[in-house]
Amino acid sequence: MELQKSAEVAALLESKGIRDEDLIEVIHHGESTGEKFYHPEGNRYMAKKRLSEATYYVVYSIEEGRYVIHSAYWHKSELR
Repeated sequence: MELQKSAEVAALLESKGIRDEDLIEVIHHGESTGEKFYHPEGNRYMAKKRLSEATYYVVYSIEEGRYVIHSAYWHKSELR
């Protein structure tokens, strides 16, 4: 899977400790299961997946077979 991201997005992801492997796993999950949201404005998708103890969210678009990363974040939560 080929990822593309701007320098600004790459810096944001690095500051949040989000690795390319995390992005790939979340996008693959969204694409293979269909569990993703579509944002018509900007032709973007948002996929999510729980990895370890956090839920990761990735906002991306698909351009010429590449996955363009626009944003990503994660959060930890636990229901009791």
